[in-house]
Amino acid sequence: MCENYERRSLRGQDFSGLDLTRSNFQNCDLTGANFTGTTLIGADFSGAILRVTNFQGANLSHARMIRVDCCFADFSQATLRHANLCESNFSHAQFQEANLGGSALCETTFYQAILSDAWIRGANFFQADLRHAVFIGADLKGAKLEGADLTRSNFAEATLERVNLSFACLESATLRSANLQNAYLREANLKGTDLRDARMYEANFRRALLDEANLACAFLAGADFKNARLSRANLTSAELQGAYLKLANLQEAILDRANLRRAKLYGANLYRASLIGTILENANLCFVQLSRAKLHEAILEGAELEGADGFKVEMASACLSRANLNTAKLWGADLTDTVMRGADFSNANLSRADLSRSMMRGANFTGATLNGAKLVAAIATRSSLNDSTFHEADLTEIKLNRAYLSGASFENAILTNAQLSGAAMLRTHFKDASLRGARLNRTYLSYSDFTAAMLNNANLLASTLVGVTWQSAIVQQARFGGNQGLSNSQRRFLEQHGASFRTEPVERALFPTIEVLDGLQSDLSDRLSDLDDACEKLRKTVTKLKISCEMLTRQGRFDRLNGIQKQIERIEQVCDRAAADSEIYQSKIFALTELEIDQSFDQSDIIIELLDGIQANNLQLHQLTREAFEQIRRNNLGDEDSIIDLEERSNEIDLNVDSIQDND
Repeated sequence: MCENYERRSLRGQDFSGLDLTRSNFQNCDLTGANFTGTTLIGADFSGAILRVTNFQGANLSHARMIRVDCCFADFSQATLRHANLCESNFSHAQFQEANLGGSALCETTFYQAILSDAWIRGANFFQADLRHAVFIGADLKGAKLEGADLTRSNFAEATLERVNLSFACLESATLRSANLQNAYLREANLKGTDLRDARMYEANFRRALLDEANLACAFLAGADFKNARLSRANLTSAELQGAYLKLANLQEAILDRANLRRAKLYGANLYRASLIGTILENANLCFVQLSRAKLHEAILEGAELEGADGFKVEMASACLSRANLNTAKLWGADLTDTVMRGADFSNANLSRADLSRSMMRGANFTGATLNGAKLVAAIATRSSLNDSTFHEADLTEIKLNRAYLSGASFENAILTNAQLSGAAMLRTHFKDASLRGARLNRTYLSYSDFTAAMLNNANLLASTLVGVTWQSAIVQQARFGGNQGLSNSQRRFLEQHGASFRTEPVERALFPTIEVLDGLQSDLSDRLSDLDDACEKLRKTVTKLKISCEMLTRQGRFDRLNGIQKQIERIEQVCDRAAADSEIYQSKIFALTELEIDQSFDQSDIIIELLDGIQANNLQLHQLTREAFEQIRRNNLGDEDSIIDLEERSNEIDLNVDSIQDND
């Protein structure tokens, strides 16, 4: 029944059970009135005072309550479907089990209101004040809360599927066990929010603030955290399979035992983050910041870590099998007891890293820098370490059986009791290295340099020693015999300095015979393959640099383009020149095998020139690859790097300079 009560004072009146459909209560004073079970469909309460008013079980569907004062009112089990409650004040009001589906609540205040188990699907809370409100068990599926203030609100076990919370403030809110599947929280403030056990599959958190948020055991598979801030957030045991975390800030975040399988963390910041026992299998961690992060026992099998920065990262007992760490910076990293079978560390910087007892079988360290590194008792059988540097590294008792070490440099390194049986070490440098008790039997050491090396008690039986330099080498009780390429004069020198020969001398001139050259041809071809591989990797960086240029153009950052274009041109020129050199080297190798052996002609100089030329090409290509990846990192992530303190970073820089000078 339609009644007109406009502007009347109806304080404490009893309207319970009445049918007041479409009645007019505009600007009325209804303080303490009773509307229990009243039918108020389409009624108009705009501007009314409804403090402490009782609407329990009332039907207010399509009602208008614009700019009303409903503080402490009771709407428990009331129906307010499609009602207009905009700009009203419902502070401390009760809405338990109320139906607010499709209602308009824009800029409405619900400070400390109780909406537990309420049905609020599709409601519009645009810029509403919901501070300290309680939504426990409420259903807000598809609701719009864009720009709303939900500070310290409680949404425990609430349903928030497909809800729009973009730009909303949920600081210190509780959403434990809530359902936020496909929710939209772009640029929302969730600092310190409790999201434990929440279901947030494919939710959008782009540019959201989640610093110090608690997401332990949360379900976040496929969620989008691009550019989100999760500093010091707790993601322990969270499910993040396939999540998108590109450029996310996870500084000091806790991700212990989290599942990040196939997650995309390109350029993410994980400085000092804890990822102990975390699953990162096949994840994309290219250019990620991992400095001082803890990844003990983490699983990174098949992960992409190209260009990652892991300054002093702790990865003890982690699994890096088949992972790609090309050009990664792992200065001072703890990689003890790590499994890295078949991993790619080419051009990586592992200076002063600890790889003791690591399993490196079949890994690729071509062109890597391991100056000052520890590889005590590591297993690196059949691994590729061509053109890598181990200056002052400790490789005590390492297993390098049948490894590829051509062009590598072990200057001042410790290889005590190292096992190198069957290794290929063409033109490898051991100047001032300690190889006491090392097993070098059946190795290919042609044209290697042992100047001032310590080889006491070393085993070099049946090793190929064509053109080897022994100047000032210490060889007391070193065992020789059956060595191809070892001349009588060299044998006498070694014997005079304490070496022992168990078999009769093999008559060989200083220069190689045709049989030795046949064996060397395959070794030289392997070095050419290294050159081709290095050239191919460098060419791939051109594609990535061009993609960076397109991105910079879209962003209007034209100041960088000219320098990058010049860098691309230089890379292409160097690659073309390397390809031409490779053909020349191949022709020279073929020509060597065609020459008739002349005792008056020494071919060692020709072969040394070939090997040094190939190595120089390789080193240049490796250096350009590292420079290209650094440029890509700056293009995509910016120049700022304030994370690592300058004093520690300077140590890395000094070491790199020393390495460059040595290579020159």
